[in-house]
Amino acid sequence: MPKFPCRLYCIKIRHYDIIAKGRGGSMNKILIKNGKVLLLKNEDIVIENKDILIENGKIVKIERNIQDNADKVIDAQNHIVMPGLINTHAHIPMSIFRETTEGCKLYEWLNDKIWPIEDKLTREDIYWASMLSYIEMISTGTTCVNDQYFMPEQIREAAVNTGVRAVITRPIVDMGGDLQTRINEFRELYESRDENNALITYSVAPHSLYTCSDKALEACTSLAKEYNLPIHVHFLESIDEIEDIKNKHGRPAIQVLRDYFKDVHTILAHCVKLTDEDIEILKTMDCGIAHNPISNLRLGCKIADTTKYLKQGLNVALGTDGQGSGSNMDMFEAMRVACLAQGGIHENEERITAKDAVKMATINGAKLLQLDNKIGSIEVGKDADIILVNIEEKLDNITMLPNLNKIANLVYNTSGRSVDTTIVKGNILMENRQIKNVDVNEVIMKCNKILERHLS
Repeated sequence: MPKFPCRLYCIKIRHYDIIAKGRGGSMNKILIKNGKVLLLKNEDIVIENKDILIENGKIVKIERNIQDNADKVIDAQNHIVMPGLINTHAHIPMSIFRETTEGCKLYEWLNDKIWPIEDKLTREDIYWASMLSYIEMISTGTTCVNDQYFMPEQIREAAVNTGVRAVITRPIVDMGGDLQTRINEFRELYESRDENNALITYSVAPHSLYTCSDKALEACTSLAKEYNLPIHVHFLESIDEIEDIKNKHGRPAIQVLRDYFKDVHTILAHCVKLTDEDIEILKTMDCGIAHNPISNLRLGCKIADTTKYLKQGLNVALGTDGQGSGSNMDMFEAMRVACLAQGGIHENEERITAKDAVKMATINGAKLLQLDNKIGSIEVGKDADIILVNIEEKLDNITMLPNLNKIANLVYNTSGRSVDTTIVKGNILMENRQIKNVDVNEVIMKCNKILERHLS
């Protein structure tokens, strides 16, 4: 059973005034011309030659040869224009823990390496580590992230200052501390929100079933219902967890989950080992899975059978987890590994396709975060969360040639480094691989100083 430092998740933080600085390139009208646009049609992924007109952050036209006087015209020749990628499970400040997991199992890694350092992190550390992650997201085509970490006020501030879309929460545990304090801290976070900033939304996050008592889980459910928010919880991340939950709660994990969250939309991170009975119960609930293939494989936690889950009608999206275990936040890599790993489970049997992976990283993620009315696909009326992926026939994209199957190439032969433009709600956050209005060198310098203090 892992231990938790007594200060974890219970640090009192003053409220910061959130100032929306650092957003790049906001314009009334943007016209994207000559692109190969990835569209969702009748649940299928297709690519069509289209132009896209964006006005006041919304997609207003998707047509061929749009003629309009725009404030900015982006020539998308030799680019795939697609929805911004959605990372449904991450721990944003863990950018400073990259590659600390080598040779470790989950509980060993948490107990011996992560939690002792987390107990020493300051508000400033969390802010700059978050800035580094958001820069990584922007530079690799992720426009929305679902985060779970302590000191969320700093994570929120960094999201606002970079212009990304984020679901923010304060994890709740009741090990080594007062439960009511944790509940009060979440209330302070949520009630300090800027109601005019539609890019920042919230969830209620019991950390996991093995770190929360029945009383804590009941309290989280009450919070979610009170504020009409989803639940975001780690669930069956490792085989060891199955026995830990049964010992703690006196019943199997799936029964605990159903007892408390059956009436609340629930985001289940990991789910590496669901039985047929588990799946049948989940099908009766309002829930979906944030699949984290790279993190689970790195920590030796096995791999979720997403092929089976999707066939059974469960919604499966993608996440990276924190960079300590997930290595990076490149959702293109997550898509590729998600597909490849299923080959190890199903051998020559039918398994998820490249199109499935793209949907997991876009529309499935939007549905899981209850944001599919705004993002997840390129449609008239939705927010313009859009990325441009360079497929020009040159040395930097040599693995894309011959480009006979553009969707398969996106998944198997592309990386986030091929993204050259990132747009969130009509705001250009990166153009021609240049991050807008964020001093990248300053962020790197600040994070290196954090590393010197805590990891040297």
